[in-house]
Amino acid sequence: MKIFLTGASGFIGHALLLALVRQGHEITAGCRHPERLLGLSAQVKPLSIDFAAMHSPEQWLAHLHGIEVIINCVGIIAESPSQRFAQVHSHAPIALFTAGVQAGVAKIIQISALGADGQAQSAYHLSKRAADEALRHLPVVGLVLQPSLVYGDRAQSMALLQALAALPVHLLPDGGKQLLQPIHVDDVAAAVCQCLNSAANASATLHLVGPTPISYAVLLQGLRQRLGKPAALAWAVPLRYLSTAASLGKFFGEPILSKDSIAMLSRGNSADATDITALLGRPPIGIAQQLWQKPASQAERWHTQLYLIKPLLRVVIALVWLWSGITSLWFYPHPLSYELLAATGVTGNAAPLLLYGLAFLDMALGVATLCRYRPVALLTGQLMMVAFYTVVVSVALPEFWFHPFGPLLKNLPFLMTLYIYRQLEGEGA
Repeated sequence: MKIFLTGASGFIGHALLLALVRQGHEITAGCRHPERLLGLSAQVKPLSIDFAAMHSPEQWLAHLHGIEVIINCVGIIAESPSQRFAQVHSHAPIALFTAGVQAGVAKIIQISALGADGQAQSAYHLSKRAADEALRHLPVVGLVLQPSLVYGDRAQSMALLQALAALPVHLLPDGGKQLLQPIHVDDVAAAVCQCLNSAANASATLHLVGPTPISYAVLLQGLRQRLGKPAALAWAVPLRYLSTAASLGKFFGEPILSKDSIAMLSRGNSADATDITALLGRPPIGIAQQLWQKPASQAERWHTQLYLIKPLLRVVIALVWLWSGITSLWFYPHPLSYELLAATGVTGNAAPLLLYGLAFLDMALGVATLCRYRPVALLTGQLMMVAFYTVVVSVALPEFWFHPFGPLLKNLPFLMTLYIYRQLEGEGA
């Protein structure tokens, strides 16, 4: 078949792309990072698509010539300034589906989410539901697949859960009794491939879930066991307190943590596994079989520990810059500062200008770090600044290398801290 697949470089989309290639289909793979698909297969035609800018059917029609099936895998877990739920989950998919009907596409498969139904309240679920409803009202075979929590390699939500599981104390909303029914990404891909069969010629909404529900508390303990750690202490926390704490998620660079996420968790995320069992012709893979019986690799354990260290690094780096500027302006005696500047060749009217200028620059760097303003470029600049300071002071005041408090020596671990954090921020680009 000739298939138009969106979100092909994402977690679910990439797994599905590989499955479609194995079945011999020709795929136009639309995504934000088509360079990641180059050389994958001659059957794949990478296409650069920015869902945030695709709001009319006319923009899609040029890409749908000869296409038989559309599969929409695009989804975001949290909003950003450039990606909003309404545009990515509703406006762009609806325009795509409408264009598909105009182009004579025979079948449209929408990867939605379990919970995008009449009881939906979160912006995430409501935006998914809007596209689902639009597809149901179009004159085309429309299959709406609603997966529960999807896990597997590259799963962003599972990475957060593993990081939370690694903590010695599990903060459980209302005791952690909420039921989840995780499904492996390979089962999602297999289900979509089954929907391509001629037998699936009637519009339907299908729930994609694991074989049995599992409570949030048990899931965390299982993931912790997989990491090779002893059982954690469990602490039941009222939902309203966790919702308030989760609202700080964006500040710590973890947009998945939000009031909406806690609300969706409290609602639970489980359903009858009849749909997917019938579709696959077998029961779906259980998470205990897939994860808990397979110990985490060293790389996974490192990633789990770094996941929560990353936002702490940002706060610590910002504090160093802020406190450096504040102490230069208000606490360290200015005459002593001028003596140090004189040793580097800065005297006269230039001395106070440089002192105040560098102090305000340090504070500005601290604020920019907290706000995650262009973090990779910002951290590169900080690395260069600290290295420059170190070289200048080493030449002008070499005795600082032998100072018992190590004012220059401490620049070395700070440089490494900046470099590590820059690498972590670069991975998220």
